[in-house]
Amino acid sequence: MATVEEIRQNADHRSMVRKIQKAYAFLLPTTAPLPTSLYTTGSLTDFSATPGAISVGLVSPDGWTFAREIETEDINALGYGSPVRTDITTVPRSVTVTALESNRKEIQELKYGTVITETQDAATGEVVFDEPDLPNSKEYRLIVVGADGPADEEWIMGKGFPAVKLTGTGEEVWGQEGAVSQELTFSVFSDDETGAPVRHYLGGTGAVKYKDVLGYTQAV
Repeated sequence: MATVEEIRQNADHRSMVRKIQKAYAFLLPTTAPLPTSLYTTGSLTDFSATPGAISVGLVSPDGWTFAREIETEDINALGYGSPVRTDITTVPRSVTVTALESNRKEIQELKYGTVITETQDAATGEVVFDEPDLPNSKEYRLIVVGADGPADEEWIMGKGFPAVKLTGTGEEVWGQEGAVSQELTFSVFSDDETGAPVRHYLGGTGAVKYKDVLGYTQAV
């Protein structure tokens, strides 16, 4: 008879416990297609080469937060204390990150929902621009890629969003502690063609090494 410990050891896999040690992200224009793979001829794609790409740059150690809420509608029946039916009505999704390179022109334009046309003074380095009363935020595609593990056992995890729009900014704090930073919250929308709001990517040498544990069907 199998013991609890034997069953546990066969069922648990430490190799599946991952964390994100490094990450990068790019906002892409909606004219650029959402990639079907993070790889080009076996190497990770450098999205900075995409025309109009915006690097989010350095972010706080909290990293990226991908929120997914499930909202439901319950049907109750006479004489029953629990719902007799529950339907999923909406699944709002959002992405939140705290950008540390908050003074970059691209991040300022993103935050304020405007195009900054003012030039920088060559002698003083000064740039002066007015914040609009109401932001006119654009939609972008968003690619976030994270990595974990050494080169021979590296996991590459990614999320691709076909349409995001900045809908929230946190407080901007100027103080003795901590860097001047900007929290950014993006609302996620579904793709017009596929209807999918998020595309998930998983690969790397770790995924190859532990393919049997992962459980996915291997391509022929």
